[in-house]
Amino acid sequence: MSLGIALVSTARRLLDLALIALIAVVLAALVVARVVPAVTDSPSFVVTGGSMEPTIHLGSVVITERVAARDLRVGDIVSLQAGTQHAVFTHRITRLATEPDGSLWVQTKGDANASEDPSMVPASAVLGRVAATIPGLGYVVRMLSTPQGIALLISVGIVTLLGAWLLEDLEEVRREALAARDRLGAGVPADSLPGTGQAA
Repeated sequence: MSLGIALVSTARRLLDLALIALIAVVLAALVVARVVPAVTDSPSFVVTGGSMEPTIHLGSVVITERVAARDLRVGDIVSLQAGTQHAVFTHRITRLATEPDGSLWVQTKGDANASEDPSMVPASAVLGRVAATIPGLGYVVRMLSTPQGIALLISVGIVTLLGAWLLEDLEEVRREALAARDRLGAGVPADSLPGTGQAA
């Protein structure tokens, strides 16, 4: 195999692998963001800040499990909804407190933060305890949540597929040219080679 064919073949295989990887990542994002929550009632969230570094990296997806207030423990990493805008964030529980009326409140803190969160929140604000994290997948999940992101992923897939097809055609052309050259070198008459017959 000539160097030219080898390079084209390698490039085509790399594009094939890139396309397979893209499809796999998109499918994984869809499963984590849509299928898992629907089937297991375990909501998943995208980490959009670095407050839990290095335990949970920015851009990760956290998969949570429903947990009763009585089962919460100091050290648990939980996703909770708090504040006037009901923002969802994922922090570690540092303290539990029970009010006279029996209600449980939690104090949380991001591992990377110097201080605890400004105020305690009721345990009812906890949406789930983190059961698993998938680094980096959150970027794809976020892209799939916007028309622009979906269009970009589709465009990348189409360009990669077209590139693989073009390289496959180029590889075939180079193989045919190499085979023709070898036949000429072996003394095969020129008029017996493809495309060299005389016109009637």
